[in-house]
Amino acid sequence: MATIWDVLGIEPTTDEREIRRAYARELKLRRPDKDPQGFQALREAFDSAKRYASSTRETLWIDARDTVLVDEPGPEFIEEDTPPSTQAEVSEEGWNRNELWQQAQVFAALLLRDETTGFGELHHYLEQEIPDSLTAGKTFSLMLAEALSEQPWLYRSLLNEVSSIMGWQIDNYRSSQLPDWLIHALDVQIANTEQENYWLILSRQYDGGMLAQLKWRLLTEKGAGIPWWAWLVPDFIQQLRNQVIEVRQRFPLLQERLNPALLEAVDKPRLVLSWETIITVVFWGYTAWLPGHESLKMAAHAVAMLGVVALYLWGYPALMRLCRQHPGRLERVESYFWLISLVILFSPFYKLFHHLYYLDNKASSGLTRVLMVAAILLVPLGFTLWEKRSRWRTLPQSIVKTIIVFPVKVIRDLPPLVNVLAAILLPMLYGIIIEMVYFIK
Repeated sequence: MATIWDVLGIEPTTDEREIRRAYARELKLRRPDKDPQGFQALREAFDSAKRYASSTRETLWIDARDTVLVDEPGPEFIEEDTPPSTQAEVSEEGWNRNELWQQAQVFAALLLRDETTGFGELHHYLEQEIPDSLTAGKTFSLMLAEALSEQPWLYRSLLNEVSSIMGWQIDNYRSSQLPDWLIHALDVQIANTEQENYWLILSRQYDGGMLAQLKWRLLTEKGAGIPWWAWLVPDFIQQLRNQVIEVRQRFPLLQERLNPALLEAVDKPRLVLSWETIITVVFWGYTAWLPGHESLKMAAHAVAMLGVVALYLWGYPALMRLCRQHPGRLERVESYFWLISLVILFSPFYKLFHHLYYLDNKASSGLTRVLMVAAILLVPLGFTLWEKRSRWRTLPQSIVKTIIVFPVKVIRDLPPLVNVLAAILLPMLYGIIIEMVYFIK
């Protein structure tokens, strides 16, 4: 198991300057936005190393009654690198560093507890009470920033206001008055605040009824299993899956608080019941029944139509998942669906042009009508396809799937009663169009 010194990449030491340099060096390799777990381990190692350095002293026993603490000899004093809290307690100019550090901690806590009062007292302290020394002002500024970086629930607007008072220019990394490690420490504390606020709001969202409380228990209680009947409740599992995806995307570190059993269940590719699935089945079933009940031949066409709908909604995604590890198979599946989609999309144009051409049994006028309509329809369509040419391998499939799910989304998004009327009329409209274009009389 790696020690804190392994994480920092240095030998055990009590020199805080060396610890901070190691932290700054490793910080370039473990950015919080790219490697949150590595950054968290680095930050914990840095904090532990600082505690070790501040508590380790060489003890010399003079006799059985007296103990003298002697600091280890350190490197030559450098104001820029040496932490303010570890420098000499009383400077030659007569101000006490420990008092400045205590004052910085008091202000940091007060600003988080009562922002208005804190800013008022900070202004008064800077104008009236702070030691009249440039070094003291700079030292207090760094101490206040460090104290704020250790305060839970630090938020961005408060830090920006303090930055404007102290002249930190915190929003400009290149000209900031604070060292990089301190800026990152402040950013991490703010990120922790945003993370905890998100978790708090999330927990309140599940304070409602029994079903909402069950979802929260399944999300957060370690080892809680999903009851069998939950798979039959529309949108229940899908909402949990969406919540897990949101947590992972926004705050990856919060995944440790989620239920491992739930993560394992939602990560498995499995069909779940949703209201959209129910509406889809009812809509397309009714759409197929309208022409299909007229004759056996029309029923065969209706069954084929349902097969195409099922293939695009469930078959195509399943095949893509199965072939993901085999690029050759994946390419063949995409090619087959690309050709099928083109046939489906261009069939209406063929029927339209055929009808226009033979409208009055005159070839010349029929050709003119075809060319005119083609110019009106195909030119903007071709322009749209050209703009999206980077996705040409999946574009036809996406268009067909959009046509299939469009009425379902319309019905679901409409207000109550109106969606009932749409559920009756839209299948009729779709049924008439599909029968005219695709069914063979």
